[in-house]
Amino acid sequence: MPITPELDRILADLRVAVGAAYGGVPDKELLADLAAVEAVGRVVDAARVRLSGEVGARSRRELGDDGLSRSQNFTSPSKLVSAATGVSEAEAARRLALGGRLRGAVQLGGVEGPVPFPRVSEALQAGVLAVEAAGVIVKRCAQLAARGLSGVVVAEAEQTLVDETVHGCLTPDDTARLAIRLQELLDPDGAEPRDEVQQQQRSLTFAASSADGMVRGKFALTPEQAGVWVGSIQALQSPRVAGPRFRSEDESVADFITADTRTQAQKNVDTVTELITRAASAPEMPHLNGSVTTVHVHATLTDLEAGRGVGWIDGVEEPVAISTIEQLRCHASTATTLFGDHGEVLHHGKSRRLFSPAQNRALAARDGGCVWRGCQRPPSWCETHHVDPWGSDDHPPGRTDIDNGVLLCHFHHSHLHKSDWKLVMRDGVPHLIPPRYLDPEQCPIATTRRRTTLPPELPTAA
Repeated sequence: MPITPELDRILADLRVAVGAAYGGVPDKELLADLAAVEAVGRVVDAARVRLSGEVGARSRRELGDDGLSRSQNFTSPSKLVSAATGVSEAEAARRLALGGRLRGAVQLGGVEGPVPFPRVSEALQAGVLAVEAAGVIVKRCAQLAARGLSGVVVAEAEQTLVDETVHGCLTPDDTARLAIRLQELLDPDGAEPRDEVQQQQRSLTFAASSADGMVRGKFALTPEQAGVWVGSIQALQSPRVAGPRFRSEDESVADFITADTRTQAQKNVDTVTELITRAASAPEMPHLNGSVTTVHVHATLTDLEAGRGVGWIDGVEEPVAISTIEQLRCHASTATTLFGDHGEVLHHGKSRRLFSPAQNRALAARDGGCVWRGCQRPPSWCETHHVDPWGSDDHPPGRTDIDNGVLLCHFHHSHLHKSDWKLVMRDGVPHLIPPRYLDPEQCPIATTRRRTTLPPELPTAA
């Protein structure tokens, strides 16, 4: 019988019950209400999964155009569930997948067979097991069955995981960890074939650049590869690489102005790029035609002098901002082709514009790493920036000497070229000048990572 009328009544009562403000509720009662609402949510989630599973069963492939989804003019059950509920198609697919696994196979005559995971189904319907935890248990138990373990062993594993999750008040993450340990205990030989599968599935692919110029891709890492990636990224991003810092009140204000506003995802991609860049320039890395990796860039002289327009990088379909070309010419091993207004080549090749190893060592001793406030990148991870822009004989040149150079990490080097920040030298010391929207006075901020910088006087012991 349809349950909609009864649910409408319950929903009306529920709206009244949860509609009150929670501002003045004591902590203890607030947490009790939170748990009670979650219990209601688990019952609703179980119904969502069960109903979605029924939609999937009525839309199975062998029914053809008579199936539920096709009869409603939808090409798949997930599209039908998404349209009927307003959830994303991905969420609809997750509900259909779990609902399908918890249903018995349809036998001759359309009769549903035995439920494959009865303990999970019972706990889910009773509202004591979260959908996420149910999905974890079903997945691991299905893997045990696929590896040839007996039905009795799989049933015992299912019961153990349900009991531990419900009575031990485990979170879905806790359940996942327990399921992995139980799986390895019951099937100790399963790790090797699983490793072979993972080795076959590892991948790194890039799609062609999209209309916005971005190049997107996807990757799948084996556990040991993930350990290397995550460990390397975390090591470079760890705040513990910084030594003790002594900051005055003025310096604290300056640190606030120069704070790193990148998201974690942006920091991750910048860190991986930094790792690859440093590794590619290592002496033991393979060279192309006897040279380290060289970036070939193209731009017009007019755009480069004006600081506007676009440039091009070989191998990349979309143009890049002229600030990116300036950054690459400032530090990277770059072969530049400059064109005139009529397409004629004015300059091609590499010139003496990079700082020498001895100059870089002197800058490392002076700056101690990236000069941007709050950045702890060491000298070995920095690029050398020309304070006065470097130029070839074809346009106003800068200078390649240590009085005109500072160390910046890749992110802050890029940020400086693309933003309204300025960097100047005063008495041989790099100073940052904020944009007017951050500091209307545009007061120069001295960098703080110089080795010769002394901490403020510390209070003496009484």
